[in-house]
Amino acid sequence: MTIHDKAESFRSLHTNGPLVLPNAWDVATALLVAEAGASAVATTSAGVAWSLGTADGGHLDRDLAVDAIARIAAAVEQPVTADIEHGYAETPDGVAATVRLVLEAGAVGINVEDSVGHLPRHGRVDRLR
Repeated sequence: MTIHDKAESFRSLHTNGPLVLPNAWDVATALLVAEAGASAVATTSAGVAWSLGTADGGHLDRDLAVDAIARIAAAVEQPVTADIEHGYAETPDGVAATVRLVLEAGAVGINVEDSVGHLPRHGRVDRLR
C-alpha cells in the first residue's frame, strides 16, 4: 500500500461513524494494535516519550520522536497518525518543519496539542487555562 493509499484509507475512516484509534508507543505495540484488527494506528506522545526514557510534555527531542514515528509507520500496513505534542517547536515555521518531517516519516495524520509558550527545556509547558 502506498503512502497515498494509506492517506486515502485514513481519510475514509472519518466518514462512517466514530473512529477508534488505538495508541502505540513503539513497533511492538503498533504490531499488536495492527494484529488485533485496528483500521489505523495512532502514536501516543506520552508513551513514545516514556518508552525512550524521557518525560512527557515536550521533553522528547523532535528527531527522536520522528524516528519513532518512522519505525512505527514502516512496521504496519495500516495508516498511522502521529501525536506530535506542540509540534516540537517554538514558532509556526518550526511546527511546519516538524509536520513535514512526520509526513516524510510515513504518518498520514497528525494531531498537535494546544500548548503555548516556550518548549519545556526546564521542565515546564505553559498551557492555555
